Formats: sequence, C-alpha cells, structure tokens
Amino acid sequence: MDSVPGEGPFRKLWAATVTSNLSDGVSLAAAPLLAATVTHDPALIAGITVAQRAPWLVLAFISGALADRLDRKRVTQAANWIRFAAFLALALAVLGDAVSMPLLYAVFFAIGTAETLYDSASSAWLPTLVAPDDLGRANGRLQTTYVVCNEFVGPPLGGFLFASAAAAPFVLGATGYLAAIGLLALIPTASRKRQEPAAEPLTVKGIASDIADGARWYWASPTLRSLSAIAAMGNAVSAATYGILVLLATDVLGVTSGWYGVMLAAGAIGAVLGGLVAGKVGEWMPLGTLILVTNLLSAGSTFGMGLAISPAATVAFMALDGFVVLIQTIQVVTLRQQIVPNELMGRVTAAYRSVAVGAFTVGGIVGGLVAKFFGIPAAFYTGGVAMAATAFVVLPVLNNRRLAQVKKEAEEAEGDSGEKNAEASV
Repeated sequence: MDSVPGEGPFRKLWAATVTSNLSDGVSLAAAPLLAATVTHDPALIAGITVAQRAPWLVLAFISGALADRLDRKRVTQAANWIRFAAFLALALAVLGDAVSMPLLYAVFFAIGTAETLYDSASSAWLPTLVAPDDLGRANGRLQTTYVVCNEFVGPPLGGFLFASAAAAPFVLGATGYLAAIGLLALIPTASRKRQEPAAEPLTVKGIASDIADGARWYWASPTLRSLSAIAAMGNAVSAATYGILVLLATDVLGVTSGWYGVMLAAGAIGAVLGGLVAGKVGEWMPLGTLILVTNLLSAGSTFGMGLAISPAATVAFMALDGFVVLIQTIQVVTLRQQIVPNELMGRVTAAYRSVAVGAFTVGGIVGGLVAKFFGIPAAFYTGGVAMAATAFVVLPVLNNRRLAQVKKEAEEAEGDSGEKNAEASV
C-alpha cells in the first residue's frame, strides 16, 4: 500500500487503533462468556450490548462538543484511560469473585461512553494528521484494522483466554488500552489546522450552544442528512438480520454451533478485502455511483441471505455485503471529513452518528417482530427491500453532480478560511 504523508503521526494513531480495537475484540467474546457465569437469562445478557450502545443516544452530543472544545489528543487519551480503568475493575472483580450483572452494565456503559469520546475526537483529529488527498487511504487502513481486530483476531483470542483464566482477557484488554495511551502520547499536539477558539466559555450554557451549532450545521446539509439516512437504514437492517442470523443458520440451514463461528469469520473476509481496495475503487468510480451501487449490492446480499440456499451461499452473500459496506463506509467517512469544517467536526460527527447508531435499537426490535410473525427469512427480505428503496430515495441528493458540487464548495470555503487566517497573522 502506498505511503501516507504525515506517516509518523498517522502510524502512531494507527498503532493505537490496533491495540485499542484488539482490546475491544477480546471483550466481544469474553463479556458474554463472563455474563453467562452469572445468569442464563438471554435478555439480561443482551442488556450488556444495550448498555454499551446507550451512550450514543444520550451522551454523543456532549462528547462531540468536548472533542471540538478540547485538545483532541487529550480527549482520545482520556477515553482510553476510562476504558483501561473499566477493564481493570472488571479483571479485579473476576479475581475477587465479585462479578455481577449491575457491575457488567456499569463497566460497558463506561466503555460505551469512552467510545463516543474517542470516535468523535479521532474522526476530527485525523484530517489534521494527513494531507487531504490521503484521507481515503488513511481511513481505509483504520477501518480495515477495525474489522481485523474486532472480528478476526480479538474474539477467538478472547474466548481462548477466558477458557484458560476468566480474568485474562480483561487484563489483556486493559493492557491494550494502556499501550494506546502511550502511543497517542507520542503524537505531537501541534496540527496543520488549529481549532477555532470557542465562542462561549466551558459551561453548561456554552456546551449547549456548541451542540446547537453542530446540530444546525448537520441539519442544514442535505448531503449529511442523506448519508446518515443511508447509514441508519444499513445499521437498522444489520441489527434486524445479523441479530437473528444464528437462527437462520441453525434452524433453517442446519448449521451446528461450532460451524456458526466459522460462518461469521468467513463472511468477515469480504469486509477485509473491501478495506484493502476501497481507495482504488474510489479513484475510478464516481462517488455518487459508488454509493448507489454499494447500497444496491448490500440490499441484494441481504435479500439473498434470506433465501437460505445453502451455508456456502449464505457465507458468499455475507462476504459480498461486508465487501461493499466497508468500501462505502471508507468513502463516506472521507467525504464527511472533507466537507465539514474541522472546528465543527466533533459536533457534526456526533449528530451524524447519533442518527446512524440509534437505528440499531429500532432495527433490532423491528427485525425480531418480523421474524416472529412472518418467519426468519422475512426479516432479510424486508431489510433488503428497505435498503434498495432508501438508495433511490436519496439519489436526487447523493448523485455525482451534486456531490461534486458539495466538495467544490467545501474546498472553496476552506481556501477562503485559509486566506483570512493568513491575513489575520500579518
């Protein structure tokens, strides 16, 4: 892969992403295994995921405001300190035989809160570490790293460590976050573009004013609203379908529980490949066309999974879905970083992701109801049709001509801002 200008700072951020996401991946397997030693109630165990997602609905806007107010390096470090402390507390609880469901909920709510801080700040920080033309490749590396650590390496490692010693995965997780803190400390605080001074002091009123500014900027952009609609629908369908995929595999396809894990890993291969080629695809395919094509292919893959032709066919559809979704994700994140003013990036990202991530809850409920009343495949059919319909609904906004115009306007605004800053410094 070609080098990315600003390699020194970016490589350190990338390495920190590896260690922190590996810790996340380890917990994906270890947390439910630990919860199963406390209770066998599926609803209580599922509550861990709810606790981890909840901060995106209630705290994301505050996190976005802080990411724009404060030094983004310090915000990302603080987020990892929270995650380190949470995992360390959990490891000590395991060693002291003091694990309970309330403790697990508290730990993963804290981890989810840290995620809102880290994701908002790192998304805003990245454009200051690499040149604008290299954002796509940088995002590709980070997104691919996320998939590899969270879906390939982390979960099997977490399961193996838990089997050997229940506290081991959480000790490793805490160590990974601590390593990320150290790597982030090596990145110079200075950036090519300084954040603008906040108009209001750091008070409740000032934070509320900042949040309102970010929400207004997000809502005033048809492009961002349409992109978040696509993301929300994709996440809702993902929650509706992948949440019951185990039932499709075991009840409809007859896959054993052991082979189900193999299905998930094989399906994730597509996402890794998508991350590796996303930059090249974005170079030869216009963005509007790319968004439409990837949406339709993802919709078709979801529908195809519902056909339940065979385990191999289902894995192929899963791989295709992961492939196109990661290509689209990388290009959309890059576009968002290009068109949103950097001083607003944290707040606008928080508004965007609140819509996108909040859809998980709705999708999970709807998918469960559809599967219950109309059969498991019906959830996949409904999701595929809904995604295809959304792709055409947003087409008047997310087409090649409109997106090219939006990027041009953002570049012109960036140039005007640079000229004003240069004049002010004379």
